[in-house]
Amino acid sequence: MTDLAAHPPDAATGTLAEVLRDNAERAPDATAFRFLPPGHTPGERGEALTRAELDLRARTVAAALRRAGGERARVLLVLPPGPDFLAGFAGCLYAGAVAVPCSPELSGNAADRFVAVAADAEVTVVLTTDALAPALRNRWDPATAPPVTWLTVDAPDEDHARRWVPPRIADGDPALLQYTSGSTGRPKGVAVSVGNLSAQIANFRALTGLPPGGNVVCWMSPLHALGLGQLLLAQLVGGEAVLMTPEDFVADPFRWLAAISATPGPVFSGGPNFAYEQCAKSIGEDLRAGLDLSGWAVALIGGERVQEATLDRFAGTFGPAGFRRSALFPAYGLTETMQIVVGKREPDPLGVVVDAAELERGRGEPVPPGTAVRTQELVGCGAAGPFGRVLVVDPGSRTECAAGRVGEVWVSGPVVCQGYWNRPAETAETFGGTLANGDGPFLRTGDLAFFHGTDLVLCGRLKELIVINGRNLHPQDVEEAVRRVEPALATRPGAAFSVDSPGGERLVVVQAMAPGDTTAGPDALAERIRLGVTSAHGVDVHDVVLVEPSAIARTQSGKVRRRGTRDSYLEGSLVPVGRSTAAAPATAPDGTRSAAGGLLLALPAEARGPAVGTELRRRIATLLGVAPETLPDDEPLIGLGLESVRMIKLRHEVEHGYGVSLPMSEFVRATLAGLAGAVLREITGQPS
Repeated sequence: MTDLAAHPPDAATGTLAEVLRDNAERAPDATAFRFLPPGHTPGERGEALTRAELDLRARTVAAALRRAGGERARVLLVLPPGPDFLAGFAGCLYAGAVAVPCSPELSGNAADRFVAVAADAEVTVVLTTDALAPALRNRWDPATAPPVTWLTVDAPDEDHARRWVPPRIADGDPALLQYTSGSTGRPKGVAVSVGNLSAQIANFRALTGLPPGGNVVCWMSPLHALGLGQLLLAQLVGGEAVLMTPEDFVADPFRWLAAISATPGPVFSGGPNFAYEQCAKSIGEDLRAGLDLSGWAVALIGGERVQEATLDRFAGTFGPAGFRRSALFPAYGLTETMQIVVGKREPDPLGVVVDAAELERGRGEPVPPGTAVRTQELVGCGAAGPFGRVLVVDPGSRTECAAGRVGEVWVSGPVVCQGYWNRPAETAETFGGTLANGDGPFLRTGDLAFFHGTDLVLCGRLKELIVINGRNLHPQDVEEAVRRVEPALATRPGAAFSVDSPGGERLVVVQAMAPGDTTAGPDALAERIRLGVTSAHGVDVHDVVLVEPSAIARTQSGKVRRRGTRDSYLEGSLVPVGRSTAAAPATAPDGTRSAAGGLLLALPAEARGPAVGTELRRRIATLLGVAPETLPDDEPLIGLGLESVRMIKLRHEVEHGYGVSLPMSEFVRATLAGLAGAVLREITGQPS
């Protein structure tokens, strides 16, 4: 058997399908992927998928697509992250089909999104599992969804796989439609060609410097661009990809670091700024003592604004566990390039301290420590990789900015995707930037930055996209969610924006109201808005400020000036008439289990139900940052604002506090009273 690590595939000369095929031929028994099951314990090895097994499953899927007329078609992948998703995605690559990944989650608004993505992409095949197919067919409305062929990811079949014939594929052929997250309107798909995908992963490899045989540990969903890129990166360098669920990371960040510790180095792994913040805050000294992070060679930080204080805290906290500060790898990318386009392999110094007033005037002027001016510390993200060109451009004159001058980030090269699916006007606006001298086209990112030497330093957004915990939100969608909470606000101006904090960006809503808009009182309305937005978008709302209409900054034509309103908020010049601010949730960093389950059984039978209800009420109120007595017993928890991240945390607390295991569906549809009854039944084995 050939040692694949000693003969890694040449990423720049082949398609990803060819890389996977070559992997299987070189080292068929080598592990391609390892999947850690939901709720896994540190040290658990999980399910392995060898390179030969992946190749066999991919050829089986590709042959099935060909028989169904799905070769080169757009294929909706409604598959859970894991072996089935990887087989389905690789099968699309093998068939020359266009993969359209979509979440298999069908609760709440997710079902509407599933059909909307299918309709927008004009898919002709749905690829799913036997277990999911009945529920998906139930949701498939022929009035809004296209006619499709339904296929399931069957077990590997040697006979079917032998019938696979490699299609002729060109670099310009479409390979993937990646739908952006965050918007509640019509889904927007980014079209990725075969050549794009190969260049993006090759660029990723070059920037990270991950050596042959390097391994990857990933907790990001492969349904999203960066998660998928990490898994493909491992295949490119001839290593193994270890995949865990995002829910496992959110519930217990220690699982992520434990998986890195258990994986032979060199290891690549990463996440947004908030992931490092969570680890530094929540993992106690007793758990840190069992970690060996010396093999973690590349620690990517991207997806949202990088905070140097977080990186300092993380490096200091986990240095005794073998983590090297030199592994820190700040990077920048966006959905329209799928993967990172710049990255910094020499992280010291990470930050640059600039004059805040000069920055507001468009100049990144570094100042020495101790200077008696208002300063702002920013983190540089390095230089461009070999398959992309990155400029900072004055959007008015369309000329390159000199070093230190703030402008819009423009990107060109094969890493830039083809455009937005079936949206020619938006594609021309975003992907058709040209310099005054005619050079182009460039992707206009909407992000503001300046060059400090060769280092790209991000400092804001020309567009008003909000990024919270790695998720993209459009302010218009947040503002619409506010109006749905209280229709009387439909004609009142409002502004949603993000502000920086030591823990990352935070979402703020400033909304105008007038007397008579509510009968419950301004503070109660602000609280309803905060919980309503959280429920609609699945993110925490840090602050809701209700003000008089005249306090909202507007243009002469009456359009809301979000940046001006944000400035007023930061200056403290807004006069609230009502307010709701999220309290910081309590943390228990020591990782210990409580004895709640045992104590409960020691109580008289008639006292157990109230005891569970009281404890759950306290935990949920802490997660939501509200008073326990304000929580109703009979409303669904998700309607109170207990969105996905907090729901996962609650499940983890119940699991560890009571020693019971309930499916996530129990939490999603539960009321407080219903959840208390379910917990009690699990503990006692009897009806509550």
